[in-house]
Amino acid sequence: MPNFAPTEEQEEVRELARSLASEHLRPYGREAERAANVPAELLRTLASTGLTTPFPEEFGGSGPIEAVTYTLIAEELGFGDGAIAMHVLGSLMGPLTVMLAGSEQQQRAYLPPFCDAQGGYLRHGSLAFAERTGGYTLGEISATVCMDRSTPSGDTSWIVNGTKRDVIHGAASSPRVILARLDGQPGPHGLCALVVPDETPGLRITHDDNKLGLIAAPSASYTLEEARLPADSLLGEPGHPGVVRAATLYQLLRAGVACGMARAGLEYAADYARQRIAFGRPIVSYQGIAFMFAEMAMKLDAARLLLWRAATSWDKGTEVATLAREAEAAHYQALKIAKSATIDTIQILGGAGFMQDHPAEMWMRNAAAME
Repeated sequence: MPNFAPTEEQEEVRELARSLASEHLRPYGREAERAANVPAELLRTLASTGLTTPFPEEFGGSGPIEAVTYTLIAEELGFGDGAIAMHVLGSLMGPLTVMLAGSEQQQRAYLPPFCDAQGGYLRHGSLAFAERTGGYTLGEISATVCMDRSTPSGDTSWIVNGTKRDVIHGAASSPRVILARLDGQPGPHGLCALVVPDETPGLRITHDDNKLGLIAAPSASYTLEEARLPADSLLGEPGHPGVVRAATLYQLLRAGVACGMARAGLEYAADYARQRIAFGRPIVSYQGIAFMFAEMAMKLDAARLLLWRAATSWDKGTEVATLAREAEAAHYQALKIAKSATIDTIQILGGAGFMQDHPAEMWMRNAAAME
C-alpha cells in the first residue's frame, strides 16, 4: 500500500505554513476582503520564508517545486484564508508554467523578477485555465490556437480564439499565460501554453466585479477574437508535457486550498459546538450534530488522500494521461467537500453563521467561488 506520510522536512514546512496561516492569514481575512487585495506587508512576510519562491536556485528561488510539499503548503494557507491563499498561489502559476514548459531563454526572461528579494513579492503572474462555459478540467479547454504564416513580412504568428474566466491577477500580470488547444488536436497532445503581451490585438479583458467570494484575489475574464500573438509567445511546443504538468499542478494547488477551507470550517464549527449549550449540554453531544462532523471529517480525509496520491504521481513524473485523471479527481472531490463543509459550518452555527462576527459566511462564499 502506498505511503503518503510526509517526510520530516515536509512536516517542518507544513508547520511553518500552519503558523503563518494562523498568525497572519486568518487575522487579515476580513481586511483583505474589504480591500479586495492583500496587504504588501503580508506578502513580504510570506516571501521571506521562501514558501512563495518555488523556482530553481539559479534564478534566485528556493529550489524546484515539489507537488506534495506545495499541496501541504496550499492546505495550510487555505486553512488560514482561502482568498489570500488563491491570491498568492494564483500569482505563481504564470511563472511556474514558464518554468515547466518554457525554453531557457523564456525562463531567464520571466523567472528572476519573482525571486528578487526587494520587490519580487509584489509581482504577479497569471494562468488562464477555465473557459467561460467550462470548469477546471483539461477536456473542457476549448480555446483554439493556430499558426498564421500570411503576414506581409512573412513572419509567423499565433491566432487565438476563445474565452477565459476567473483569471487571478489576469488584468495586470506578467507573464500572462493562457491555455489553449491546437486547432483540431484533441487530448493532452494538443494542449498549448502561450504568453500574452499587454497590448495584444483581439484581446479584451474584463475585470470581475461584484464577486461572490475570493474577493481578495482580484480576477478578470478574457475574450480572444482572432488575437494575434508573436511566434515566440508559445511555451515549448504544442503538446509539451510541461503544459499538462503546469495545468495539473494548478488543479492540485487549488485542491489543497479547498481542503484547507474544509478543515477550517470543520475545526471552527467543532469549537463552537463544544461551547454552545442547548437544553443543558453542548450541542456537539447531540447525534444530529455529531453525525455532521463525522461525515465532514470522513470526506475531507478521502479528498486529501486523492490529492496526495495525485501529487505523488506529479513528483514521480507519471505519464500525462494518468496524471490528468488523478489531478482532476482530486480537484473535484476537494472542491465538493469545501462547499459542503462550509455550508455545514453555517448550519451548525445557526443564525450566527450568517453574521460577519464569524468568518463562516466568508468561507462559504470563497468555497463556492472556487468552482
